[in-house]
Amino acid sequence: MAHQLDELSQLGKPKSETLLLAEQIPDSLKQTMRQTQQNYLDGAGNCYIHVGSVLLIVQGRKLARTPAVAKQPFGKSGLRVLFSLLIQPDVINLSVRELAEQTGVSVGTAQQTIDYLKKSGYVVSVDAKRKKLTKLDKLQEQWIGRYTAALKPSLAMGRFRLPKNLYPADWRQVTLQPGTYWGGEPAADALTNDLRPATLTLYTDQDKAGLLNTYKLLPDPDGPVEVNRLFWQPDHSDSFTVPPLLVYADLLAIDDPRTTDIARRIYQDYIANA
Repeated sequence: MAHQLDELSQLGKPKSETLLLAEQIPDSLKQTMRQTQQNYLDGAGNCYIHVGSVLLIVQGRKLARTPAVAKQPFGKSGLRVLFSLLIQPDVINLSVRELAEQTGVSVGTAQQTIDYLKKSGYVVSVDAKRKKLTKLDKLQEQWIGRYTAALKPSLAMGRFRLPKNLYPADWRQVTLQPGTYWGGEPAADALTNDLRPATLTLYTDQDKAGLLNTYKLLPDPDGPVEVNRLFWQPDHSDSFTVPPLLVYADLLAIDDPRTTDIARRIYQDYIANA
């Protein structure tokens, strides 16, 4: 959604003449738009509209859940499949069974996801043997919109604090072992070198005991380190950060205005123009 703000700004029109319309808008982004006097309206009727001497602000309304949301084809397992397709598009050419094995879901879920993508026009044929994904921006929006609410809670392994004398801004002093990756703010700092992390996000294939032993993290429900289970198959590159799409989703989930601009930059530099 932050990328849609960039598109509005590129129109070259005064902010009073533009309006961002979206079914849902993160609270942190709403706050930023109010501060910058960017008009918006969401599906629940929350809005900031400032035109001339007229100022209309509505806050706190909840979006009513409709049957259409319940029919969303991407549940937790489907989101795993979609994420793998988005970060490694050529995976679309695997057999359904191979796709299921790579993403750790049932063959039925893999088939259902592919059927939906084909029916919705997100898969096109290149030739008799090869296919490719299309309308990637819309697929990315679907995945980002569902990830925080539908998948991420099931990945949580707990919150922790760093060993004594280490703070989130010292994240570069923590050497990650294979199978563990930075997400959220440290990954954003790695990509932009322009963010001082206040929270740390990790994705790992280690169990909790191994994690505590390797990194000396201390369990703390209010700690600044959140640890999540790895839910995709990394490409075994030398990178110590999660894919940019996941970094972007993590930043939006933080719900903090200070990360909004960084999220927009990562979207433009690593996702929209990839």
